[in-house]
Amino acid sequence: MKGMWYLKIKYKHSDCIVASKLQELGINIFHYYLGSYTKGAYVYVSAMEKVIGKEKNIKEYIKYLETHKEVSKVEAHGDILFSTIKHKKDLKLYESLYNPQLLYPHPAYLDKEGFEIIEIASWNRQSLQDLIKTLENNQTTTHFEILKFINRKVEDIYVSRLLPSLPEKQKQAITLAFKSGYYDFPRKLSLDELAKITKVSKPTFRENLRKAEAKLIPHLISE
Repeated sequence: MKGMWYLKIKYKHSDCIVASKLQELGINIFHYYLGSYTKGAYVYVSAMEKVIGKEKNIKEYIKYLETHKEVSKVEAHGDILFSTIKHKKDLKLYESLYNPQLLYPHPAYLDKEGFEIIEIASWNRQSLQDLIKTLENNQTTTHFEILKFINRKVEDIYVSRLLPSLPEKQKQAITLAFKSGYYDFPRKLSLDELAKITKVSKPTFRENLRKAEAKLIPHLISE
């Protein structure tokens, strides 16, 4: 075997607690799985979410989570949410999804039509086959589609996508911009101020920053 097994699926299930709300509000989500633990009769799954949509709809979505009985914790910072959702641990679906042999190299994408696009990797092909079987046979599954199921080098799954190589000047520009609050709203520093800090002209700093963004942004969006 040359590398890890990589699975990409498009999935929809009728008992998803957020799917109907995403459809109602017309919002999309990038869902970053942070970990899970078992307590009593439940599996608690923690995640960070980047919510994309109109501000008023994002606020309504947050209120929905805050009052939902299956949401244990939720904390919002603008369009970034941290949450912990509980699931009954006897459900085969969640046992399979959070198998410790599975890795999640990229955030799941939940769209406003209720579909989830999930990317999963594992050294063990059988673990992914078991997951496929579980999702296909799950009683609440309304759509299941395998987009990719291949063997890939670890570098192709992780390094080239999550840690793209940047020339030093581009790396310095985007690191400074991020740490200095350039991407905050409102911005804490302008391009002029950032350029002065690095002792380069504004056009030069802007070019380095834009080139870095052009390389990084595609890695935040699913293929």
